[in-house]
Amino acid sequence: MNRGKVLVTMMLLGLIAFIGSSPTWVRVSAQLERPLAEIALRKSELPDGAEILSAGPVPLEDVSHPINAANSASFRVHEFLEAYRVNALGKQVNIGHYLYRYRDAIQAEEQARVLATYALQDKKSQYLQPMLIDDEADAESHSGKGQVIRFTGPEAGAVYYYWFIGVEGRTLMLLFVGGPPNESTKAVFESLKASAQQH
Repeated sequence: MNRGKVLVTMMLLGLIAFIGSSPTWVRVSAQLERPLAEIALRKSELPDGAEILSAGPVPLEDVSHPINAANSASFRVHEFLEAYRVNALGKQVNIGHYLYRYRDAIQAEEQARVLATYALQDKKSQYLQPMLIDDEADAESHSGKGQVIRFTGPEAGAVYYYWFIGVEGRTLMLLFVGGPPNESTKAVFESLKASAQQH
């Protein structure tokens, strides 16, 4: 066999080997983005005594999560591709972790900005006295960072509702902790926020 035929044969064998392995390569690449269920808070990260009430994927029509058809269509943050939520109840706190995957990072970042603006300016929420208490967002991107907004509820004795609105890649994350207006509620929120951002 002359050198030309040997070279062609080697090239063909290499091509066949590459084609044979390419589905594995494609599968590995597709798996780089973790499922929302793996990013969600786990029971081991919740405060002592807290129990998960519900966890799993949620459709747009399900009103058990913040970005649903009934309350978000007016500001267009409902255009997610998939969503996942964890609702939990602690001794003195309510906990919600909501994850929304969008078409791309640009859309997710835009949704985060719209949501934060709406939360701080919407007239219907003014009775809750919203306050931006932490802004980790870069001027360039929300990636891996976000904003913390605290609402003070008008109930007897008052209630603090902490919300974290952040983005990682094309995933929008909302973290909610509601409880008494004390350092314990804030500490639970900060602990869960740190855990969620490390996922």
